[in-house]
Amino acid sequence: MKRKIKQLNWKRNLITKKIKYFIFMKFLSFIFFFVKRRKEIINPDTVKKVLIIRNDCIGDMIVTTPFIRCLSNAGYKVYISSRKSSLDILDGNPYISDCFLYQDRKLNNLVDSIRTIRKHQFDLSIDARFHRRLDLKHLIFCCLIKTNILLSYNKSNIKAFNISLPYYKTNDHVTNQLKYYLDNLNIKHDLFNYDIYINPSQNQNVTDFINRYIYPNKFVVINPFGGSEYRCLSGSQLQGICDLFKKHYQDYKIVLIGEGKKFEKLSLLDTIKFKSETIMDVTPLIKRADLVISVDTSIVHIASAFSTKCISIYMEPLAPNLVNLKSIYSREYSDYKYLRQDLFLDGKYIKKYKPRLEFQINKDLWAPNNINGRQLVYDANSIESVEVQKLLESIKKYI
Repeated sequence: MKRKIKQLNWKRNLITKKIKYFIFMKFLSFIFFFVKRRKEIINPDTVKKVLIIRNDCIGDMIVTTPFIRCLSNAGYKVYISSRKSSLDILDGNPYISDCFLYQDRKLNNLVDSIRTIRKHQFDLSIDARFHRRLDLKHLIFCCLIKTNILLSYNKSNIKAFNISLPYYKTNDHVTNQLKYYLDNLNIKHDLFNYDIYINPSQNQNVTDFINRYIYPNKFVVINPFGGSEYRCLSGSQLQGICDLFKKHYQDYKIVLIGEGKKFEKLSLLDTIKFKSETIMDVTPLIKRADLVISVDTSIVHIASAFSTKCISIYMEPLAPNLVNLKSIYSREYSDYKYLRQDLFLDGKYIKKYKPRLEFQINKDLWAPNNINGRQLVYDANSIESVEVQKLLESIKKYI
């Protein structure tokens, strides 16, 4: 009896959440109805000043660097808007005219970012985000940019975007989405390798580190921490990987990288911790490593930029347990939210052409663009749930 009451409560909560979210999205649609429609598209031949709007993370920016290079080589002045950590990865990049810091942690941060970007007029602004999920702050920022052309994927319902390109491929690599933009802009693209430029002082710091702790051995760099808890290695998994090298690959020194309190507390025998303040401090270490093992895509993409041998550990979430109704309802609500978001952003196209609204597949979207990269993909809701022995056997195949 108690179980039935619980199940009824879960179902009632699901229906209530759906109704509330439906009302919220209708309210947003009403607000965005008053967004000013951008003027008709000017002659593309007059476009000179281009803003790439990223406003997200390090890995996203790394895979965008060939896109930046192609635009610059085509004769455009390229400007970038993004968060500080991802702007750091552009240090020394010769294809960029200027960068704008995007912040949205607090409302006043977002307002300041909008004020700064509105001091400039662009001929073309490109929303380069890859996923279809709604980020309201980012969307408002895009709509308020002073630009003649505002280009994005899947935004047919948002009047501020005067070019909306449909893109609903689920298993395409992220670089293919950027190439699709270039194709529509009639810009040629051949090699799509990533660009990262190393600061001489940071390079010297790594040289000193290698001379002091590594030379003449080879070394493996292990990054055990991802951007979320479910993407991190467990303590036993990390210990198992380290023991694997100590027992079978003694010509390797083990270097651990990371940041924050978890990294500070990390203490494993016969390993070396490389302390860094920014991602750029780690970059020359990744370049010179004999092997990189990482759960974090930003490190995987840095390794790709230098064709460093890399083993990346990814996961694909499991389908809800059919016995667990709470889990099923949770997934159903999540799917409902993303459907309402798709309709809010691109309803005109969706209703007319009825594309398949499937989720992008993480392992395909963020696969290493690296001839020396190997991808380990596990069907799991967290990386730490993967059996240690199973993980070690997979890693051994590619060392």
